[in-house]
Amino acid sequence: MSVGAIIGMGIIGFWPILFAAVAGAIVGDGLSFWLGRHYADRVRTFWPFRNHPQWLDLGERFFNRHGGKSILFGRFVGPVRPFIPVVAGMLGMQPRAFYLANILSALAWAPGYLLPGMAFGASLAVAGEVALRLVVLLVLIGALTWLVLWSIRRLFIELSPRAGQMVQSLLDWGGRHPKLNRYIGGLLDPSQPEFKSLLVFAVVLISATGLFLGVLEDVVTGDPLVRVDLGLYRLVQDIRSPWGDRIMVFVTELGDGVVIALVSVAVLAWLLWLRKWRVAGYWGAAVFFGQLAATIFKLVLQRPRPLENIYDGLSTYAFPSGHAVMSTVVYGFLAVLIARQLSRSRRWVAYAIAAVLISAIAMSRLYLGAHWLSDVLGGLSLGLVWVSLLGIAYYRHSAPTSLPKSLTGVALIALVLASGWHVSNRYSEDLQRYAPRLSFQHMDSTSWWQGGWVRLPTFRQDLAGEYEQPLNLQWSGSLAALRETLLHQGWKEPVPLNASTALRWLLPAPAIAELPMLPQVHDGRHEALVMISPQENAQQQRGATSDRNKQLVLRLWHSGFLLNSHKDPIWVGNVTLQAQRQILFLRLPFTLAEYDTPLETLMGSTDSFERRVVNRLHEQANDDPLWQGNILLLRAERSR
Repeated sequence: MSVGAIIGMGIIGFWPILFAAVAGAIVGDGLSFWLGRHYADRVRTFWPFRNHPQWLDLGERFFNRHGGKSILFGRFVGPVRPFIPVVAGMLGMQPRAFYLANILSALAWAPGYLLPGMAFGASLAVAGEVALRLVVLLVLIGALTWLVLWSIRRLFIELSPRAGQMVQSLLDWGGRHPKLNRYIGGLLDPSQPEFKSLLVFAVVLISATGLFLGVLEDVVTGDPLVRVDLGLYRLVQDIRSPWGDRIMVFVTELGDGVVIALVSVAVLAWLLWLRKWRVAGYWGAAVFFGQLAATIFKLVLQRPRPLENIYDGLSTYAFPSGHAVMSTVVYGFLAVLIARQLSRSRRWVAYAIAAVLISAIAMSRLYLGAHWLSDVLGGLSLGLVWVSLLGIAYYRHSAPTSLPKSLTGVALIALVLASGWHVSNRYSEDLQRYAPRLSFQHMDSTSWWQGGWVRLPTFRQDLAGEYEQPLNLQWSGSLAALRETLLHQGWKEPVPLNASTALRWLLPAPAIAELPMLPQVHDGRHEALVMISPQENAQQQRGATSDRNKQLVLRLWHSGFLLNSHKDPIWVGNVTLQAQRQILFLRLPFTLAEYDTPLETLMGSTDSFERRVVNRLHEQANDDPLWQGNILLLRAERSR
């Protein structure tokens, strides 16, 4: 997969590696088959098989079960893949049949193992052009999903075979404490068919209660978790990007009160329609008391949020996170109800899916700056405490067949409809609500022109401490005025990026100006203005050979500085050169490390403005010899 990732990033070619992988697979398995056919049963005396005879036994069972097809299947099955060819030779498989299966399986295996890595490498290359922040966010989302799935599955795998021993230990301990014994004995009676599930709930209940009390103590006393909150908040804000915001706003809306309420009402109505009064009572209690607990803690503690003025009323307060509490209660207890209808070996799937959704919502609250870490941990643990208590009661007092399996479909339809309606109505507004706050500084126009320009950033900032292309342009004036001037000089607006224009990336030989560009990020924001000048235009003006595969790109961002009392912004940006680059089957515009020549070309298009070229030597290590530190200052008023 790692080789595939390198291919996907465009560092090495696809076809030579594919040929080498296919050839290596054919030769390696062919040699293994020859050894088995030539030495037959004596192979068992060779190292490492003499120390691990079970390996050949496993291969023989697989070969006897599938016959010649085992050569095709075995190449994709990890535990038996190394032993199938030698076993096929030992058991007398005909060479013609073996090599036919060997070649066909190698032709399928090589691309099958390269393509996932290529897709990953291509995504890194594309995301790296957009923002390293987005790469980090996607990696974190993937890692969190894997960790949650792995943890839920391991919890069930580890507890199930040890349930009997653990229960007996608890019963023995309860026997030495008569007052507690009636509760422990009644809860964990091994004669009950669901005592293993009850044990899982009991473990979660104890762990979640301890976590909630610990978090609550730190929030009240301010030590030590609260001191971690600010550091983590700043760290998370450093990975924000506009595309990341779009992902996380969508995720957080799945836990909004409107979606939670609509899903809860839909499930409750369905239970009442089926006359499942007891289960409806559990469901109503889950939602009502979960919301009541979150409300009480908010009113008592009245803890402020990291970002002010994003909510009003009771929602102004942060602890505990209402999204974390209610998504855990609703989606968590829904998993309890659904899992009861599944076989014991598959119940972990329902809990894992719910846990991924709940964890994603909790992560979105941290990412968007709506909550501190302690708010989210407190909300998750409080929700788990309540779900565990309800789960214990439900498993002890309800029959496994009390609900039809249509509950899953009803809940899924309710979630899709509720979230779809809510997102379509609130998405744009919430993008503004959670947008990063830009702090402004003021500067005098003359001061900026004469030397204050050094206060503006020199490099496009991605992650904190990570710098990309130099910002070799500063502009004071209207973006519309600059845009109109460049249009008259032959510059163009780029093709907008959307689902339709992105298909142009699949064209075999497009001009670069026909391709939509990937947006870039500076300090968590996309460009406010983007203009392009096809390189063929500039070269034709100089009488040179045209190059339809390169273009100049001008990008501007708000610098965070305002001039004078008029609140006129200073814009900071760069002029760079782009060329086409093939990533898998896509042709994308990518930025080249060349800055001084594009800056000289821009100067020829801006003689109607007052211009000044200044120089700022690299404050960081100069890894870019094609930028000599020149910065072009532009302002709309010409000097008199």
